[in-house]
Formats: sequence, structure tokens, C-alpha cells
Amino acid sequence: MRLLLALIVVAVFGLAGCGGDDSSAGGGGGASSEACASGAVVIKMADIKFNPAKATAKVGQEVCWQNDDTVDHDASATSGASFKSDLFSKGQTFTTTVDKAGTVKYECTIHPGMTGEIDVKG
Repeated sequence: MRLLLALIVVAVFGLAGCGGDDSSAGGGGGASSEACASGAVVIKMADIKFNPAKATAKVGQEVCWQNDDTVDHDASATSGASFKSDLFSKGQTFTTTVDKAGTVKYECTIHPGMTGEIDVKG
């Protein structure tokens, strides 16, 4: 009985620690209900599109996707970086930091044709 209780406690605390923003351009990340940070490049998701479809950021700057759509989305790099968010719903955001100059291409993996690009300046 104590073992079962201990496993339940570990599971609850483990789940509580999941989520949060991705703070680097090198991995997956959960969504947040927080607004995009001041100074971040904001890319909105609405009508199954990224807006703007082409954005500009500086090396070391945060890029924040904000879901304003009625369906879930994700943001996943296809070239120039390596980030992949979890699916996130209306009102949620996903943030990553671009860490090298160049062109970052990304997509929503569940909506074919929903693509975007970030021109990262050094």
C-alpha cells in the first residue's frame, strides 16, 4: 500500500513539472498560457496561417508563437534550427530563442501548407 501511494505521489509531482516554454532553439517544448514577452518577435496563428509568414529576429532574441485560432497548432523547425513545440490551443504560446544567424524555416506539422520563415540577423 505504501509503495502504491509513493508511486502516485511521484507521478503527480512528475506531471506537475511538465510543460513550460522552450528556452532554447534545440528541443521540444510545452505551451504556456502566458503572453509573449516584451521584446520577443511575435508570430500569430490564425485561419490556419502564420502571421507574419516571414519574420525577422536578431541572434539571441526570443520568438513567440501565439495561437489565436480555434484549432490546435504546433511550431516545428524544418531547417536552420531544431525546435518542436507540443500542440497548443487558442490563447496559448510557445517560445524559443534563435541562436544563430541564417534562415529558419518552420511548419505546423498537423496543417499541410502552414509554413513560415524567420530571417535571423547576426
